[in-house]
Amino acid sequence: MVEERRRVLDMLADGKVTVAEAERLLQALQGTHPVKIRKRRRIKARSEGSETDMRDDTFAVGASPRLVVRGFNGRIRVRAGEPGSIRVRARLKKPRGIQYRAVQQGDLVTIEAKPAQQSEELLPGLSRQHAGANIEVTVPVPTNVDLATGNGPVELRGTEGGAAVQTKNGPIRVEQFKGDLNATTKNAPITIKTLAGSAELTTTNSRVSIEDARGRFNAQTTNGTIKFHGSIAPGSGSTLATTNGNIKVALDAEPSLALTATTVNGRVRCGIPGFVASVETRHKVQGTVGGGEAELTAQTVNGTIAIQQPTGEQP
Repeated sequence: MVEERRRVLDMLADGKVTVAEAERLLQALQGTHPVKIRKRRRIKARSEGSETDMRDDTFAVGASPRLVVRGFNGRIRVRAGEPGSIRVRARLKKPRGIQYRAVQQGDLVTIEAKPAQQSEELLPGLSRQHAGANIEVTVPVPTNVDLATGNGPVELRGTEGGAAVQTKNGPIRVEQFKGDLNATTKNAPITIKTLAGSAELTTTNSRVSIEDARGRFNAQTTNGTIKFHGSIAPGSGSTLATTNGNIKVALDAEPSLALTATTVNGRVRCGIPGFVASVETRHKVQGTVGGGEAELTAQTVNGTIAIQQPTGEQP
C-alpha cells in the first residue's frame, strides 16, 4: 500500500488529481478512516540532468509566533505579511542531496534544509556541493525569528521582536525592523536600514552600514568601513570598531552623548555643534555634547574617524 500511496501523492504533485480526489483515493486505500492532506504544493522541474523541487507550506499561528530556519548553500528571505499565518516557499536544488522538513509545534514553525546523509555512491550523477535551498517566508509582523544558513545571503524586512541572523560568506540585510537584532557573517557586508531597538553586528573583511537607526548599536569588523546614521538611545552605550577601515558617523539633530574616538594610523574629527572636548588630538577625541546621556565609542587602527551631523548626503 505504500507504493500506491506514493503514486497518489505524485499524481497530486503533478496536478493530475485535486486535493479532494487524492483524499478520497487515500481513504479508499486504508479503509474508512478519513484522510486530510496538509496544504502543500510540490513541483518538480528537470532539464539537462538538473532537478528542482518547489515546496509551499502554510501554517496557522497565534499572536506570538516564532520562526526558526536552518538552510545551506542558498538564500533565506523573510518578509512581514498578514497576521495569523506563516507561509514558507522553498526551492530545493538537487533535492536528492537535501533533507528538508517544514514542521509546526504550537506557534513555533521550524524549517530545515541540510545535506542528505546518503553517500555519493547512492546519489549517482549528483554532486552534493551543488545541492542547496532558497527559502522565502512571510510572517506576521510580531514574529521572533532565528535564521541561519551557510554560503548564502539572509534578508529580513518589516518584522518586530527578536531576531538572530547568521550566515557564512553571505551578506545580511535588515530593513524596517523593530526589536533586538543579533547579526553575524564572514567576508560579507551587513546593511541595516530603518531600525529601532538594539543591534549586535559582526562581520570580517567587509563593511557595516547602519542607516536611519534609533537605539543601541555594537558593530565590529576587521577589514572594512563602518557607517552609521541615526541616534543613540539615552542611557545606553554603543561601540563601532574596525581594524583596517574608516568610521563615519552622522548623528541626528541635538544629540546628547559622551564620545570617545581613537585611531592609531589616521585622524579623528568631530564636527558636532556644541561639542566640548576634554581630549582633542590627531588620533583621539573625547568629550561631550548636550547632556552626555548616551555613550559612543568609535575605534580603528588604520583609518580615519569622522563624527558629524547629517548633511544632504548620508555618511
